[in-house]
Amino acid sequence: MIAEIEIKDDMQILADFMYSMILKYSDKVDLDSRPDSEVLFMTQDIKRFIKLKAEKRKERDWCDIEYVLFM
Repeated sequence: MIAEIEIKDDMQILADFMYSMILKYSDKVDLDSRPDSEVLFMTQDIKRFIKLKAEKRKERDWCDIEYVLFM
């Protein structure tokens, strides 16, 4: 009789662990009620853009022709 030796690499061990944790806690976490990550990241990007635009606006002169034309 030939014995099979199962060799698992580190990634397979990690995948098995993550799979077991997801199965164990998925009903407690309620993933369906989590916010959409794309909307969250887009909102953060928009806020960052507005902040940078406000900082540039403070640096410019209100009478500068480039500011008036390209704002």
